[in-house]
Amino acid sequence: MERRTIRDLRREAGWSQRDLAARIGVSKMSISHWETARNEPSARQLRLLAEAFGITMESIAFERAAVEADRAARKESRQ
Repeated sequence: MERRTIRDLRREAGWSQRDLAARIGVSKMSISHWETARNEPSARQLRLLAEAFGITMESIAFERAAVEADRAARKESRQ
């Protein structure tokens, strides 16, 4: 099973951070912090994210290592 970052899932859905925040009832800042691995979503928030994206909770990568790997891959693709 491929795990995807919150940022990638959100962008594929065509949503802004504000859009996603409104869909799951959190602040835009929470979304930003999850996408940059400053904080992690709670189990309840992770379930709401999965429901919003129509995927399983296990499919969402939000840990610092996953976010940093995604950031490095995006940087590499720009070079």
